[in-house]
Amino acid sequence: MEEERKRDGKSSAVSALKAERGLSEQETLAFLLRTVNPKMDAETVARRLLERFEHLADIFEAPEQVLRREPELDGKTAALLAAFPDIFRVYLESKQSIRARITDTGVAFHTVRSKFFGQKREIVVLLILDSKGYLKYMDVINEGSVRGVPLYIRELLALCLAYDADTVYLAHNHPSGNCTPSTRDIQSTKEIDMVLASVGIHLADHFIFTDEDYVSMRASGILQKQRNDWMMQKKRFLTP
Repeated sequence: MEEERKRDGKSSAVSALKAERGLSEQETLAFLLRTVNPKMDAETVARRLLERFEHLADIFEAPEQVLRREPELDGKTAALLAAFPDIFRVYLESKQSIRARITDTGVAFHTVRSKFFGQKREIVVLLILDSKGYLKYMDVINEGSVRGVPLYIRELLALCLAYDADTVYLAHNHPSGNCTPSTRDIQSTKEIDMVLASVGIHLADHFIFTDEDYVSMRASGILQKQRNDWMMQKKRFLTP
C-alpha cells in the first residue's frame, strides 16, 4: 500500500512537471532533488547549488566526487546528477534511432506490417506522426477475438491529443484471411476520420491485413469517397 502511494505521488509530480511551461533551472533542479529524496528541502538546496555552480549544466557536468562534497547531497543524489550527461546521450541516440519518418502510405505499410506477423487475434494498431512526418507512437490500442474488435474512438483521440498528433495511420487485421473491409470497418473509419478532422488531425490511411494480403482504404478509394460524401452532406445541410 505504501509503495503504491509513493508511485502515485511520483506520477502526480511528473504530470505536474509536464503541465508546466517555461520552468526555470532552479525549479527543474528542485523537482529532480525532490524526486530522489522527498525529505529534502529541494527548493533551498537547488538555490544553493546554483549559487555555487551558476548553471544547471555545470551541476550535471560536475564529477560525482565533486558533487559528493556538497553537504546537502547524499551519495545517491550526487550519483544521479552526475549521470545526467550519459542519460541525455543515451536518450538522444535512442530517439534518433527509433524515430522513423513516414513519408507516404508505402512507408507506413512497411513500418506497421510486422505488428501483425503470426497474430491469431484481431488487433488495432495506431501510428501517430508529428508535423514533419516523424513517428511519435506506434502500438496496439485494442485487442479482440477472431470475431472482431471494437474501435474505442475516445481512447484513440486521447492518445492523439496527448502526442500532439498531426497525422495518423490506422491498421487492423482479419484473422479470417479475407481482407475485404466490412461494413463496420468502413463505418468506424468514417467516424474516426470525422472526429480527428474536427480537431485538425489527418487520417492518412487505414490498412486491413491478412497473412497473405492487405487493403489500403486510401488506395482503394474508400477513404476519399467517404470524405466526398461527407462534404456533400455538409453542403446540402448548409444550403438554404
